[in-house]
Amino acid sequence: MNLKSLPTPLQRRIYQSIALDDATGCWVWKRQIANSGYGKLMIGGPDGTRVLSAHRASYSAFVGPLGDDAGVAQSCGNRLCVNPEHLELTVPGSATTHFESEKQP
Repeated sequence: MNLKSLPTPLQRRIYQSIALDDATGCWVWKRQIANSGYGKLMIGGPDGTRVLSAHRASYSAFVGPLGDDAGVAQSCGNRLCVNPEHLELTVPGSATTHFESEKQP
């Protein structure tokens, strides 16, 4: 992907913050990481600065808007992955992602 082909500043910022993992296809987040193990980034706006999960920001930037109660999970199981092709919406209130349900006996 070419940075110049990315139409929005958020898309360019996300893409500049990752390392491509050729083996898995993951876009591995290389900036701030929360204690939870997920990537995070700060976004400034008219209401001040907000901290967002990197995978939620990536979904919003590359796929479409998210509701406040919408969940996003990495189908690859990598908490640092922000590849929009690996991100899927989860049912609100569901504690199990696709990857976690595959690991359970």
